[in-house]
Amino acid sequence: MHDRAQPVLYTVDFCDCGLLDTFDVDSLSAMFATVLRRAGATIVHEVSHVYPGAGLTCVLVLQESHAILHTWPETGTANVDIFSCSTRLNSLAAIEQIGRLFDARQVSVKEIDRADGHARLRPLAAGI
Repeated sequence: MHDRAQPVLYTVDFCDCGLLDTFDVDSLSAMFATVLRRAGATIVHEVSHVYPGAGLTCVLVLQESHAILHTWPETGTANVDIFSCSTRLNSLAAIEQIGRLFDARQVSVKEIDRADGHARLRPLAAGI
């Protein structure tokens, strides 16, 4: 089954998150993985790094590509990047769910189309 789509990167800033500081680091990592799975992702590897006295970085290597969470509970800020070229992964649903779970009062989403590594490159014209 062909499930490829134009590769896209969603880069998201969650600000003024009223509930971010209520999560411990294990809960944050588990929540992030659960939300991505529910959105259609297949996680093949997960790694997290805790910054003592600060936040967390959680990287999910996906069959569909990758997702990354960075948190700053002390300022109520989180960033998420989700990159995929699969129609199975509903990145926007995951972003919406994360915003609700963090009680983010401000969310900025940027959608960036990326080069399609599956597409064949056209040969350059002679002399170029």
